Amino acid sequence: MNAPAHSATCPKCRAVMTHVAVTPHPVVTHMQRNTFVCYGCNQTRTYMLPVAPDAAAATAATPAGQ
Repeated sequence: MNAPAHSATCPKCRAVMTHVAVTPHPVVTHMQRNTFVCYGCNQTRTYMLPVAPDAAAATAATPAGQ
């Protein structure tokens, strides 16, 4: 079985983890935090992945605090 393109494999049980959250990186604007969870063995992993170019431009154009 092939895993979805935006997925991670659990390091403990090797199951496909569920993508549960995306948050902006606090310092690097062209990166985002992607959090995955394995409900079978209660493992979480966070990976820093690049933001799509059009989304990064929209985020940069928005003033802070709005």
